[in-house]
Amino acid sequence: MARQPIDPGRLRTRFALEEWSSVPDGQGGFTDVWAHVAHVWGMVGTSRVTDPVRAGAGEQVIERTIVLRADPRVRPTMRLVAGDERLIIQTLQDADMSGRYLRCTATSEVPQ
Repeated sequence: MARQPIDPGRLRTRFALEEWSSVPDGQGGFTDVWAHVAHVWGMVGTSRVTDPVRAGAGEQVIERTIVLRADPRVRPTMRLVAGDERLIIQTLQDADMSGRYLRCTATSEVPQ
């Protein structure tokens, strides 16, 4: 199977990479927040919409494929933020088997 080269000039979307963490709330407890980790450049590829049923109710979910420059800090369950869109990373794989790019499958829940 031939590898399809990735044009680095197409990585034009700047994403904020965020990680879920607990921080002290100042009153002896903790608050869960998304903490900024880094900025990464990527390209949004294909999209599809699914309607999974959770807790007996339908919920529209957009699944996107995103190609990023490889970064060892990127892990599943982290979040990519670009503008108003927030995408939770589900899977990661080496996009072209060169170790330079990551292909992520990420989901964005759309309120109904």
